[in-house]
Amino acid sequence: MTTTTAVAPTVAFPDPGPAPLRLIRSELIKIRSTNVWWLFGIGVVLFTALALVVWTLIGNSQIDTAAAAGNDVFTPSQGTDAAQIAAERQQFAVEHDLSRTLISVAAQIYTSGQFFGLMFVMLIGTVLITNEFFHQTATTTFLATPHRTAVILSKLATAMLAAAFFWIFTTVLSLATGAIFLSAKGYGTQLDQWPVLRAILFNGLAYALWGVLGVGLGVLIRSQIGAVLVGSISYVAGTFLIQPIVFLIYTFLIKKTWVLTAMVAWPAIASGIMISPEDAYPYAPDWWVGGLVLVGYSVLFGAIGTLITRRRDIS
Repeated sequence: MTTTTAVAPTVAFPDPGPAPLRLIRSELIKIRSTNVWWLFGIGVVLFTALALVVWTLIGNSQIDTAAAAGNDVFTPSQGTDAAQIAAERQQFAVEHDLSRTLISVAAQIYTSGQFFGLMFVMLIGTVLITNEFFHQTATTTFLATPHRTAVILSKLATAMLAAAFFWIFTTVLSLATGAIFLSAKGYGTQLDQWPVLRAILFNGLAYALWGVLGVGLGVLIRSQIGAVLVGSISYVAGTFLIQPIVFLIYTFLIKKTWVLTAMVAWPAIASGIMISPEDAYPYAPDWWVGGLVLVGYSVLFGAIGTLITRRRDIS
Protein backbone atom coordinates (compact mmCIF):
# COMPACT_ATOMS: atom_id res chain seq x y z
CA MET A 1 0.00 0.00 0.00
CA THR A 2 1.43 3.32 -1.06
CA THR A 3 0.96 6.38 1.17
CA THR A 4 1.11 9.84 -0.32
CA THR A 5 1.83 12.91 1.72
CA ALA A 6 0.20 16.16 0.73
CA VAL A 7 2.68 18.97 0.25
CA ALA A 8 1.50 22.41 1.21
CA PRO A 9 1.64 24.84 -1.68
CA THR A 10 4.41 27.38 -1.57
CA VAL A 11 3.19 30.91 -1.01
CA ALA A 12 5.23 33.56 -2.75
CA PHE A 13 5.41 36.78 -0.80
CA PRO A 14 6.31 39.99 -2.56
CA ASP A 15 9.85 41.19 -2.13
CA PRO A 16 9.77 43.77 0.71
CA GLY A 17 12.80 45.49 -0.72
CA PRO A 18 16.07 46.49 0.94
CA ALA A 19 16.11 46.85 4.71
CA PRO A 20 16.43 50.69 4.72
CA LEU A 21 13.35 51.00 2.50
CA ARG A 22 11.40 48.61 4.75
CA LEU A 23 12.26 50.72 7.78
CA ILE A 24 11.24 53.95 6.05
CA ARG A 25 8.02 52.32 4.84
CA SER A 26 7.18 51.25 8.39
CA GLU A 27 7.83 54.76 9.69
CA LEU A 28 5.53 56.21 7.04
CA ILE A 29 2.83 53.74 8.11
CA LYS A 30 3.24 54.92 11.71
CA ILE A 31 2.60 58.49 10.58
CA ARG A 32 -0.41 57.60 8.43
CA SER A 33 -1.96 55.45 11.15
CA THR A 34 -2.27 58.39 13.56
CA ASN A 35 -4.15 61.68 13.44
CA VAL A 36 -0.95 63.70 13.76
CA TRP A 37 -0.13 64.05 10.08
CA TRP A 38 -3.45 65.52 8.98
CA LEU A 39 -3.70 67.79 12.04
CA PHE A 40 -0.30 69.23 11.15
CA GLY A 41 -1.36 69.29 7.50
CA ILE A 42 -4.43 71.39 8.29
CA GLY A 43 -2.25 73.72 10.36
CA VAL A 44 0.23 74.15 7.53
CA VAL A 45 -2.52 74.91 5.01
CA LEU A 46 -4.23 77.46 7.27
CA PHE A 47 -1.06 79.29 8.24
CA THR A 48 0.22 79.27 4.65
CA ALA A 49 -3.05 80.78 3.45
CA LEU A 50 -2.87 83.42 6.18
CA ALA A 51 0.75 84.21 5.33
CA LEU A 52 -0.14 84.53 1.64
CA VAL A 53 -2.80 87.11 2.44
CA VAL A 54 -0.43 89.07 4.68
CA TRP A 55 2.56 89.01 2.33
CA THR A 56 0.41 89.84 -0.69
CA LEU A 57 -0.94 92.94 1.06
CA ILE A 58 2.53 93.95 2.26
CA GLY A 59 4.02 93.27 -1.16
CA ASN A 60 1.37 95.33 -2.89
CA SER A 61 2.19 98.30 -0.64
CA GLN A 62 5.96 97.87 -1.11
CA ILE A 63 5.70 97.67 -4.89
CA ASP A 64 3.47 100.73 -5.09
CA THR A 65 5.80 102.67 -2.77
CA ALA A 66 8.92 101.74 -4.76
CA ALA A 67 7.23 102.56 -8.07
CA ALA A 68 6.14 106.01 -6.82
CA ALA A 69 9.33 106.95 -4.96
CA GLY A 70 11.82 107.10 -7.79
CA ASN A 71 12.72 110.75 -7.08
CA ASP A 72 13.12 110.49 -3.28
CA VAL A 73 16.47 111.54 -1.82
CA PHE A 74 18.11 109.70 1.06
CA THR A 75 18.29 111.70 4.31
CA PRO A 76 19.98 110.04 7.30
CA SER A 77 18.53 110.32 10.80
CA GLN A 78 20.11 112.80 13.18
CA GLY A 79 22.49 111.56 15.84
CA THR A 80 23.37 108.29 14.10
CA ASP A 81 26.85 106.86 13.67
CA ALA A 82 28.44 105.74 10.42
CA ALA A 83 27.26 102.13 10.78
CA GLN A 84 23.66 103.17 11.36
CA ILE A 85 23.77 105.57 8.42
CA ALA A 86 25.07 102.77 6.20
CA ALA A 87 22.24 100.51 7.37
CA GLU A 88 19.66 103.22 6.73
CA ARG A 89 21.10 103.86 3.27
CA GLN A 90 20.93 100.15 2.52
CA GLN A 91 17.31 99.94 3.69
CA PHE A 92 16.45 103.06 1.67
CA ALA A 93 17.92 101.46 -1.42
CA VAL A 94 15.90 98.31 -0.86
CA GLU A 95 12.65 100.22 -0.40
CA HIS A 96 13.16 102.51 -3.42
CA ASP A 97 14.67 100.11 -5.94
CA LEU A 98 11.71 98.68 -7.85
CA SER A 99 13.55 95.68 -9.32
CA ARG A 100 14.98 94.75 -5.93
CA THR A 101 11.59 95.26 -4.31
CA LEU A 102 9.97 92.94 -6.85
CA ILE A 103 12.54 90.24 -6.12
CA SER A 104 12.09 90.63 -2.38
CA VAL A 105 8.28 90.57 -2.59
CA ALA A 106 8.30 87.55 -4.93
CA ALA A 107 10.64 85.63 -2.63
CA GLN A 108 8.49 86.39 0.41
CA ILE A 109 5.25 85.36 -1.30
CA TYR A 110 6.69 82.20 -2.85
CA THR A 111 7.97 81.07 0.56
CA SER A 112 4.86 82.09 2.48
CA GLY A 113 4.07 80.09 5.58
CA GLN A 114 7.68 79.08 6.18
CA PHE A 115 7.69 80.19 9.81
CA PHE A 116 4.90 77.93 11.07
CA GLY A 117 5.52 75.34 8.35
CA LEU A 118 9.01 74.71 9.73
CA MET A 119 7.62 74.43 13.25
CA PHE A 120 5.08 71.79 12.19
CA VAL A 121 7.77 69.84 10.33
CA MET A 122 9.98 69.96 13.41
CA LEU A 123 7.09 68.64 15.52
CA ILE A 124 6.50 65.79 13.07
CA GLY A 125 10.13 64.78 13.45
CA THR A 126 9.77 65.00 17.23
CA VAL A 127 6.63 62.87 17.27
CA LEU A 128 8.32 60.22 15.10
CA ILE A 129 10.68 59.36 17.95
CA THR A 130 8.63 60.28 21.04
CA ASN A 131 5.68 58.17 19.82
CA GLU A 132 7.86 55.12 20.42
CA PHE A 133 8.16 55.99 24.11
CA PHE A 134 4.63 57.37 24.48
CA HIS A 135 3.02 54.17 23.13
CA GLN A 136 5.77 51.95 24.64
CA THR A 137 6.74 50.45 21.29
CA ALA A 138 10.43 51.41 21.47
CA THR A 139 11.48 48.03 22.86
CA THR A 140 9.59 46.17 20.11
CA THR A 141 11.05 48.42 17.43
CA PHE A 142 14.64 47.89 18.55
CA LEU A 143 14.14 44.16 19.05
CA ALA A 144 12.85 43.88 15.48
CA THR A 145 15.77 46.00 14.26
CA PRO A 146 18.71 45.65 16.68
CA HIS A 147 20.80 48.13 14.70
CA ARG A 148 19.60 51.28 16.40
CA THR A 149 21.56 53.53 14.06
CA ALA A 150 19.54 52.16 11.14
CA VAL A 151 16.29 52.92 13.00
CA ILE A 152 17.31 56.51 13.72
CA LEU A 153 18.50 57.02 10.15
CA SER A 154 15.15 55.74 8.88
CA LYS A 155 13.36 58.20 11.14
CA LEU A 156 15.57 61.01 9.89
CA ALA A 157 14.83 60.03 6.28
CA THR A 158 11.10 59.79 7.02
CA ALA A 159 11.08 63.23 8.64
CA MET A 160 12.80 64.66 5.55
CA LEU A 161 10.26 62.96 3.26
CA ALA A 162 7.38 64.39 5.28
CA ALA A 163 9.05 67.79 5.15
CA ALA A 164 9.43 67.50 1.37
CA PHE A 165 5.73 66.72 1.05
CA PHE A 166 4.73 69.81 3.04
CA TRP A 167 7.22 71.97 1.13
CA ILE A 168 5.92 70.84 -2.25
CA PHE A 169 2.30 71.37 -1.23
CA THR A 170 2.84 74.85 0.24
CA THR A 171 5.13 75.89 -2.61
CA VAL A 172 2.56 74.96 -5.25
CA LEU A 173 -0.05 76.99 -3.37
CA SER A 174 2.32 79.94 -2.98
CA LEU A 175 3.53 79.82 -6.60
CA ALA A 176 -0.01 79.89 -7.93
CA THR A 177 -1.01 82.81 -5.72
CA GLY A 178 2.21 84.78 -6.24
CA ALA A 179 2.25 84.32 -10.01
CA ILE A 180 -1.34 85.55 -10.31
CA PHE A 181 -0.67 88.55 -8.04
CA LEU A 182 2.60 89.68 -9.68
CA SER A 183 1.26 89.15 -13.20
CA ALA A 184 -1.85 91.17 -12.33
CA LYS A 185 0.45 93.99 -11.18
CA GLY A 186 2.09 93.87 -14.60
CA TYR A 187 5.59 92.80 -13.50
CA GLY A 188 5.65 89.11 -14.42
CA THR A 189 6.22 86.18 -12.09
CA GLN A 190 9.90 87.06 -11.32
CA LEU A 191 10.71 83.34 -11.54
CA ASP A 192 13.48 84.14 -13.99
CA GLN A 193 15.42 85.84 -11.16
CA TRP A 194 17.99 83.63 -9.41
CA PRO A 195 17.44 85.12 -5.90
CA VAL A 196 13.75 84.17 -6.18
CA LEU A 197 14.51 80.64 -7.36
CA ARG A 198 17.17 80.29 -4.68
CA ALA A 199 14.66 81.31 -2.01
CA ILE A 200 12.21 78.64 -3.21
CA LEU A 201 14.81 75.87 -3.42
CA PHE A 202 16.49 76.65 -0.14
CA ASN A 203 13.11 76.86 1.51
CA GLY A 204 12.83 73.15 0.70
CA LEU A 205 16.23 72.56 2.26
CA ALA A 206 15.09 74.42 5.38
CA TYR A 207 12.04 72.15 5.66
CA ALA A 208 14.21 69.02 5.42
CA LEU A 209 16.74 70.25 7.96
CA TRP A 210 14.06 71.19 10.48
CA GLY A 211 12.66 67.68 10.20
CA VAL A 212 16.10 66.41 11.24
CA LEU A 213 16.18 68.88 14.13
CA GLY A 214 12.81 67.56 15.30
CA VAL A 215 14.05 63.96 15.45
CA GLY A 216 17.11 65.08 17.41
CA LEU A 217 14.91 66.98 19.86
CA GLY A 218 12.69 63.91 20.32
CA VAL A 219 15.73 61.83 21.25
CA LEU A 220 16.96 64.41 23.75
CA ILE A 221 13.53 64.78 25.39
CA ARG A 222 11.74 61.42 25.54
CA SER A 223 8.46 62.84 26.87
CA GLN A 224 6.19 63.61 23.91
CA ILE A 225 4.37 66.46 25.66
CA GLY A 226 7.64 67.86 26.99
CA ALA A 227 9.38 67.69 23.61
CA VAL A 228 6.45 69.31 21.79
CA LEU A 229 6.19 72.10 24.37
CA VAL A 230 9.93 72.77 24.44
CA GLY A 231 10.16 72.72 20.64
CA SER A 232 7.16 75.00 20.11
CA ILE A 233 8.04 77.50 22.83
CA SER A 234 11.71 77.72 21.91
CA TYR A 235 10.82 78.15 18.24
CA VAL A 236 8.00 80.70 18.48
CA ALA A 237 8.63 82.60 21.72
CA GLY A 238 12.39 82.31 21.40
CA THR A 239 12.41 83.73 17.90
CA PHE A 240 10.26 86.72 18.86
CA LEU A 241 12.35 87.33 21.98
CA ILE A 242 15.79 86.95 20.45
CA GLN A 243 15.53 89.93 18.10
CA PRO A 244 14.26 92.48 20.69
CA ILE A 245 16.86 91.32 23.21
CA VAL A 246 19.68 91.60 20.68
CA PHE A 247 18.52 95.05 19.59
CA LEU A 248 18.42 96.18 23.23
CA ILE A 249 21.96 94.91 23.74
CA TYR A 250 23.03 96.72 20.58
CA THR A 251 21.27 99.97 21.59
CA PHE A 252 22.34 100.21 25.22
CA LEU A 253 25.38 97.96 25.77
CA ILE A 254 27.41 96.91 22.74
CA LYS A 255 26.99 99.20 19.75
CA LYS A 256 28.76 96.90 17.33
CA THR A 257 27.18 95.56 14.17
CA TRP A 258 28.45 92.04 14.89
CA VAL A 259 25.92 91.88 17.75
CA LEU A 260 23.08 92.12 15.23
CA THR A 261 24.81 89.85 12.75
CA ALA A 262 25.15 87.19 15.46
CA MET A 263 21.38 86.66 15.44
CA VAL A 264 21.98 84.24 12.57
CA ALA A 265 23.06 81.73 15.24
CA TRP A 266 19.38 81.24 16.15
CA PRO A 267 18.02 78.45 13.88
CA ALA A 268 14.72 80.12 12.92
CA ILE A 269 16.48 83.37 12.04
CA ALA A 270 19.08 81.42 10.08
CA SER A 271 16.25 79.89 8.04
CA GLY A 272 14.87 83.33 7.20
CA ILE A 273 18.27 84.66 6.16
CA MET A 274 18.94 81.59 4.04
CA ILE A 275 15.89 82.16 1.84
CA SER A 276 15.97 85.97 1.81
CA PRO A 277 17.20 87.91 -1.24
CA GLU A 278 20.58 89.56 -0.85
CA ASP A 279 20.62 92.78 1.18
CA ALA A 280 17.00 92.27 2.22
CA TYR A 281 17.84 92.82 5.90
CA PRO A 282 20.40 95.26 7.32
CA TYR A 283 23.33 93.67 9.14
CA ALA A 284 22.37 90.18 7.98
CA PRO A 285 25.25 87.99 6.76
CA ASP A 286 25.21 86.34 3.35
CA TRP A 287 22.44 83.82 2.72
CA TRP A 288 24.86 80.89 2.71
CA VAL A 289 25.85 81.67 6.32
CA GLY A 290 22.27 80.99 7.39
CA GLY A 291 22.38 77.75 5.42
CA LEU A 292 25.61 76.63 7.09
CA VAL A 293 24.21 77.42 10.54
CA LEU A 294 21.09 75.35 9.88
CA VAL A 295 23.10 72.46 8.42
CA GLY A 296 25.40 72.59 11.44
CA TYR A 297 22.49 72.34 13.87
CA SER A 298 20.98 69.46 11.88
CA VAL A 299 24.22 67.48 11.80
CA LEU A 300 24.80 68.13 15.51
CA PHE A 301 21.27 67.13 16.57
CA GLY A 302 21.27 64.10 14.27
CA ALA A 303 24.64 62.87 15.55
CA ILE A 304 23.74 63.43 19.20
CA GLY A 305 20.39 61.73 18.73
CA THR A 306 22.01 58.69 17.11
CA LEU A 307 24.68 58.35 19.80
CA ILE A 308 22.22 58.71 22.67
CA THR A 309 19.83 56.15 21.16
CA ARG A 310 22.66 53.64 20.67
CA ARG A 311 23.75 53.89 24.30
CA ARG A 312 20.43 54.44 26.10
CA ASP A 313 18.59 51.64 27.91
CA ILE A 314 15.25 51.59 26.07
CA SER A 315 13.29 49.13 28.22
